[in-house]
Amino acid sequence: MAISAGVTPPEAPAPEPSPDEQPRPTWFRRLRQGLSRTSAQLTDQISGIFTRRKLDEDTLQDLEDVLIQSDLGVETALRITDTLAAGRYGKDISPDEVQDIMASEIEKVLEPVALPLELDLTHKPHVILVVGVNGTGKTTTIGKLAAKLADGGLKVMLAAGDTFRAAAIEQLKIWGERTNSPVVSSKLGADAAGLAFDAFEKAREAGTDVLIIDTAGRLQNKAELMDELEKIVRVLGKQDPEAPHTVLQTLDATTGQNALNQVEIFRNVAGVNGLVMTKLDGTARGGILVAISAKHKLPIYFIGVGESVDDLEPFEAGDFANAIAGRAPAET
Repeated sequence: MAISAGVTPPEAPAPEPSPDEQPRPTWFRRLRQGLSRTSAQLTDQISGIFTRRKLDEDTLQDLEDVLIQSDLGVETALRITDTLAAGRYGKDISPDEVQDIMASEIEKVLEPVALPLELDLTHKPHVILVVGVNGTGKTTTIGKLAAKLADGGLKVMLAAGDTFRAAAIEQLKIWGERTNSPVVSSKLGADAAGLAFDAFEKAREAGTDVLIIDTAGRLQNKAELMDELEKIVRVLGKQDPEAPHTVLQTLDATTGQNALNQVEIFRNVAGVNGLVMTKLDGTARGGILVAISAKHKLPIYFIGVGESVDDLEPFEAGDFANAIAGRAPAET
């Protein structure tokens, strides 16, 4: 059986806010606020390029430079400029038209990777290994995901596999309490692969549906990190030849170009097969997710715009493209 993470039973209507309370912003508004740095930069620069200028080689080159500087990547930049040149070369064109085409072309890049997280529960436990550089929000993402899965009626267990950071272990225990999910942990500095083995055994004995394993992300020593992750994957594979069934990588939206290298490293080491982008706040450089999608074509399951459980949402290509381009969603 497969289920989509994030699909929860209907909840009772929220109480009406008091006159003194500010209503919670819509998801799109929060997303747009998170991508405001990228969209404002693009909007300002596009306006500067296309005000009272016809579309010619110089304007196309200027636009291509702006798009690449915004981390959208060469491939996407060329898609946008080629589409503009195909129908409007030599003609007047407004900044609004450019933004509309930009949103459309970005959505075309993102649409194939905007997929729901499907958990094949014929494997029990279904093992989700979460990887990423320290500081990218691994542990918080695990907690939010555990909350969504538990709300969906699944039995979830967590494993504190980042055994080198006491804070990560304690944070995961807090999320375990919040979500009523047992947490398997060990002493600081313990063997992470051994912990993963124990967690799998306990999850299977308990009839757990989903086991989510945290990991360390110390890129200072890539060889050591690779050895550790490869050992975890090997140990899990001995328990279930197809484990880990899902390997999620968290990416910090403020990282920019380094995120491309991070995906390359963790994909080679741990077999990453899905992404979660975190920390989409006002300092985000969200264009890099477009470049990553064009290059790696990995599913993007969730994006996060804050610390609360509700701030982790399934990835929507159209919303993200419109937010980057500074456009309102079509339905509004």
